[in-house]
Amino acid sequence: MAEPDTKVDRSDPDLKYLSVDKSAFNDPATQAEWTQKRLVWVPHENQGFVSAGIKGERGDEVEVEIAETGKRIFVAKDDIQKMNPPKFDKVEDMAELTCLNEASVLHNIKDRYYSGLIYVSIG
Repeated sequence: MAEPDTKVDRSDPDLKYLSVDKSAFNDPATQAEWTQKRLVWVPHENQGFVSAGIKGERGDEVEVEIAETGKRIFVAKDDIQKMNPPKFDKVEDMAELTCLNEASVLHNIKDRYYSGLIYVSIG
């Protein structure tokens, strides 16, 4: 029985549905900006989860500023989920995510879908 060919043909036009050019995400300035914002995922009644920056803590709650609207709200610490650094945006194999949680998986699937990268691998 013949061994399967494991070499990837980079000129294959169908590859655009599978892989991402990571050079745009590994920019040190982008990484530093992400770290400074202290971004997390918070539950949202219509969108599932939205990104927000941590602004402060009060007991068992965290004050966050919703990235899209600028609105500040208090959220229970147990309800926030960690966000992955930008270098993991649109990752093909979700097992590579440093923060493997519901919000991050949903965000990655949505990001890939809207970019035409419809295929993913889960472990």
